Amino acid sequence: MSKSGKFRMVVGVALASMLLIGVAPAAQASAGTKQPAPTYLALGDSLSYGYHAAQFASEYPNINPASFNAGFVDDFGGALKFASPNLQIINDGCPGETSDTFINGSGVPGYCAGGPAGAPFPYIWLHHPYGASSQLADALSILSTNTNVKVITFDIGANDVLQFLEHSCGFPATFTCGSAQIGAEFTHVVENVGLILGQLHAAAPHAKIVELGLYNPYPAVLPAPGGDQLVAQLNTALAGVAAEVPNVSFANPEPVFNPAGYHGKAETGDIPTICLFTAMCPGGTYNPVSTSADIHPTRLGYAVLATLIGLTYLTH
Repeated sequence: MSKSGKFRMVVGVALASMLLIGVAPAAQASAGTKQPAPTYLALGDSLSYGYHAAQFASEYPNINPASFNAGFVDDFGGALKFASPNLQIINDGCPGETSDTFINGSGVPGYCAGGPAGAPFPYIWLHHPYGASSQLADALSILSTNTNVKVITFDIGANDVLQFLEHSCGFPATFTCGSAQIGAEFTHVVENVGLILGQLHAAAPHAKIVELGLYNPYPAVLPAPGGDQLVAQLNTALAGVAAEVPNVSFANPEPVFNPAGYHGKAETGDIPTICLFTAMCPGGTYNPVSTSADIHPTRLGYAVLATLIGLTYLTH
């Protein structure tokens, strides 16, 4: 087993142990009371899906969603199952989903994601294919019929930012956007997230919701003030809107994925952790313009995200 594989296993065991300790009293209190199977509902984009670009390319066009089973949903859900062996996991994550398409759908029947600047993703390749008009509509449908959804994880916003950078700012060839444009984009994302979280809480007022923030897979690429500072700005706003909704907590991956820039140091210091936790370093070398570079986490990176979510789940 590789070092990263061993570490991922250790992380999984530790997370399971913490979650078991954290939920054991509640489980004992409900002993003898027959209830529907508890449910963990995962919502969001490719991170929730457990996406790996190289794996997707190797399977295309015969995508088997069940083979994408090494994401944070799998690790966190597996740990939850130590305490609740009959836990049901519903993963609605859609690669390419933005906050707009999460709410409104792709506009193309049978597809999620998409929108004006993105590629639609077929429902048949989802972990949980749905017939609803959008991921939010499907989530609300699930919550209306399943009264035992205990945990919801939610990640969104990365594709909004990436599409904005590419189509409005010329990234990565150049960067033409000013602070006003960036601020308007961030405000739009935060408003959408506030709407989504409010509806999820209203539909499942007793569920614990953990929102996952963003990390910067492109350290030392964006001009001053740099990508880490911009991601920190958006994460602060997302954490603020999460704090306004009951039973919602915010897990911030940036201090772990981008420790140097997050603490005000040169973003080049982030490269070792970005190479370890993401697939941005094909062949072991950080190369953000390579067609083989992938912003998504490695298996180890997904395990780290699961740990952050687990710690947030336990402490809030």
